[in-house]
Amino acid sequence: MAPGPGKLQDQTDNPMNMMHFKRMLGLSALLATGLLAACTRAPADDPRRPVLNTYADIVLATYEDTLQAARALDASVDALIGMPSEQTLADARDKWRAARIAYDQSEAFRFYGGPIDGEGGPEGQLNGWPLDENHIDAVGPSYNAAPGLNIIGNPAAFPSITPQLISDQNETGGEKNIASGYHAIEFLLWGQDFNQTPEASGQRPYTDFVVKGDPSTDVAARRGQYLKAATTLLISDVQSLVTAWTIVTDPAMPSYRRDFVTGDVYTGLKRMLTGMVGLSEVEMAGERLAVPLLSGDQEEEQSCFSDFTSNDLKANVTGIASVYHGRYQRLDGSVVSGPSLADYVAKADAMVAEEMKARLENTATQIGAIRNPFDREVREDNAEGHARVQAGADALRSLALSLGRAATALGIFMSPILGSGD
Repeated sequence: MAPGPGKLQDQTDNPMNMMHFKRMLGLSALLATGLLAACTRAPADDPRRPVLNTYADIVLATYEDTLQAARALDASVDALIGMPSEQTLADARDKWRAARIAYDQSEAFRFYGGPIDGEGGPEGQLNGWPLDENHIDAVGPSYNAAPGLNIIGNPAAFPSITPQLISDQNETGGEKNIASGYHAIEFLLWGQDFNQTPEASGQRPYTDFVVKGDPSTDVAARRGQYLKAATTLLISDVQSLVTAWTIVTDPAMPSYRRDFVTGDVYTGLKRMLTGMVGLSEVEMAGERLAVPLLSGDQEEEQSCFSDFTSNDLKANVTGIASVYHGRYQRLDGSVVSGPSLADYVAKADAMVAEEMKARLENTATQIGAIRNPFDREVREDNAEGHARVQAGADALRSLALSLGRAATALGIFMSPILGSGD
């Protein structure tokens, strides 16, 4: 029967219609909820983020070890200044070598504008070289250099030798007027290397620190003051790096480490790769091997006073391997490790992973073959030494090329690397 005029039939009066209406209403609500969730769901995070955390842990541990070694050096400097002797000088030199190795491994964290060599970073103050030694102290008559300030020998111009003075004077007259860092300390502990015997390093006597007069003007006293101030500044600079990579729980406090591990994964991985490529190709193969090889000048040797350069190079390669493999052995023997670039390269391209493994091993072998003293290796009349240094440079350039391929396997764009060895 049709509904009467002016009256609509209520369809929900029918129990079957009511059940259908409720079922449709529930289905609509369910669909709406699903669509809303689909629209608001956060995109999945990059699964490689743990690699950034491993890297940050390794960087922090390396800088903590570097700080520990620098403090041990500082204590040995106190002993040398307090009681100069052959033994206290030898101990200070040993502590410098240990401090140097710790820092060398950290150089794989450079070249991408991070805390070490970004704006305001301490790298130039920590690791500047080569030195014009006469900017710091008097040098021998055979030393061919422009007149320097001789800060130690000029108490009228520099009555108080402090960490701030050294910082202010670093590179003040040019990039070779180095006044601070590991190599300034090295020069003060070893003195110039005159190669008085072919295998000898600098032969500064401990008596150069024996005070004979007024400490404000006595050269030996001021040399000790400079050594102490330079070591104090070194510790301060390394401490700043430890602070930058320390875990900060207060979200209101700025933290480079937090920004790195929580930021864009692509950017973080690219920084890691840039650090390794920059160290292997530009710094080591170029500045530290090719330049002295071409010039034959020991002033172009990095650790030229102590003849420690070959050890520096080996530790640099160890640092590169630590970053790539996500594994660092600390001074106390403990190991910091975790998900690594090597893990993800192996997943992305097995052939590149094998190439990286082979070239890291070859680089360690070739660099390990370079002998101390390095200045004898680069002499024009040492063909075998030249061959060893050249083989090390070639291995580093090949490693840099493979690191570029590893980046490609991970979907990371790197600028073309000019190298050789393929």
